[in-house]
Amino acid sequence: MPLRALRSKGSPLLYRMPGSALVLMVCAVALLLTLGLSASFALRDRAAALQHAQDTAGNASLLVAEHAARLVETSDLILKQAVQLAGPADAPLPDDRADWERYAALVRGTPYLVSIWLFDGEGNPVLTTRRFPTPAMNVADRDYFVAQRTGGSEAGGHLFITALDNSRYSQEPLILLSRRLPAAPGEFRGVALVAVSPRYVRDIYKSFDFDYARSITLRRADGTVLLHETQGPDATDSAAAEAAGEPEISALRRVDSVPLTAEVAIPVSSVMDRWHGQLWTYISYALAALAAVSVIGGIALQRARRERQAENALQHAYDTLEERVHQRTAELERTNAQLETAVTDKEVLLKEVQHRVKNNLQVICSLLRLQAARIDEPARRAFDESLRRIQCMSLMQELLYRSDQPARIDFADYLRQLCDGLVRSTNPTGARLTVNAPQPWSLDVDQATPLALIASELVSNALLHAFPLGHPGTVTVELLPEGTEGMRMTVRDDGTGLPPDPSAQNRANEKRQSGLGLVLVRALAQQAGAQVTIDRQPDGGPGTRFIVSVPTLAKAQTKVA
Repeated sequence: MPLRALRSKGSPLLYRMPGSALVLMVCAVALLLTLGLSASFALRDRAAALQHAQDTAGNASLLVAEHAARLVETSDLILKQAVQLAGPADAPLPDDRADWERYAALVRGTPYLVSIWLFDGEGNPVLTTRRFPTPAMNVADRDYFVAQRTGGSEAGGHLFITALDNSRYSQEPLILLSRRLPAAPGEFRGVALVAVSPRYVRDIYKSFDFDYARSITLRRADGTVLLHETQGPDATDSAAAEAAGEPEISALRRVDSVPLTAEVAIPVSSVMDRWHGQLWTYISYALAALAAVSVIGGIALQRARRERQAENALQHAYDTLEERVHQRTAELERTNAQLETAVTDKEVLLKEVQHRVKNNLQVICSLLRLQAARIDEPARRAFDESLRRIQCMSLMQELLYRSDQPARIDFADYLRQLCDGLVRSTNPTGARLTVNAPQPWSLDVDQATPLALIASELVSNALLHAFPLGHPGTVTVELLPEGTEGMRMTVRDDGTGLPPDPSAQNRANEKRQSGLGLVLVRALAQQAGAQVTIDRQPDGGPGTRFIVSVPTLAKAQTKVA
């Protein structure tokens, strides 16, 4: 197929496009990806900035609540001491210089405590640490005084917290904590009050290293604001944004053991201002990426034009090469078809030869059986042995015919079928035969044939001669690995066994010692490259054991022990 045809026949749409158009498309996609990624990163940073502000507000509200709780607890402890110094219910309220000194000592020991006040039941001050003697004023209409007068009559009363804006003494907002003075049942003796500066909480809050403008607010449970202050960069703008009702990121936290809540609020505009400052980074990256894509696109367009010129120059050579490839491919296809036909013919021929060999062996076996029926007993036994050997080879031909590998056979499967046939046909005493061949063992025909004849000779010899009539025993055949590449075939019986001396004149075993079976075993073992070992009385018990060791690549001469 010509090079130009690749752009129009069976190729993807992008590949069929001209190179310059493809480069422009890639550049456009790169620009869109750059802009999309920059926008995605910017939006991700916006969400991260809002989350960071939320986390910052939460952490700050926790710290403010903790410090507010410590401030209230310490101030309330001093307030309780002031109530105790006021004396029991029937004692006059302290108003002399010595009493003033005791209360002033409490104020001097606490830096954020501004003053202590004692008011009688009419709301008139009887003692204050701000000055001595006590100035004339009345607080009967103040919320803390009303709350204590209308509250319970228990000693010490309940703690009431309120705020005082711009005290004339401190020129700053104060937090007022008050308790009822001890009094007789049904009577109201007065109120003890401490004025606390919120700078303890404010200073702690100012020490936070925040990147945003933020505000702190302490409120009572009814919503009354005790402290509100704006801190951080652009605090003035933050206060203006708060007054205008702009959205904020806020976090509320209850103050432990007192009915107060601490709120820290961060204007969303402050967070967005910082985020807008980071947008220039993404804009710079996007501009740099656009410039790089433009340069790369220009270079790619030049290369595309050069490639088109080179493509035109190579077209003639490509056409010639393609024609030669077609010719060579046709020749190879014809040769492969001939080879496949030849291989198929040879496989059919090999199967046919194996089938005919198997049929011929079966015909020979049938002829031998017919001839054996017409001769006397001694000659018939010789015919039976020859018939068994031919059946052994016939079984191998049958397995070869069934095998997927015409030149190899699974010797373990063959050994099991061989022993099954022998125990059914050559077993006058009814001996039991067991075969232990746990794994397959693939052998070529040249090595499997002599080993099959050896197994047939040893097993049939044990079934026929190892056991006296009426005394059946057991013949065991094992096929196990030996070493790394070899196998070992063992035929063992628990019968009368061979005599310990081969020259002993024992009529019962003479035939086993000098018959044709062992002569064939020796010859066949030499042919298979195996070593045969005869163990008389193995492990000190009755019977005989034949061990045939077969190395996979055995070339040594066979030895018979």
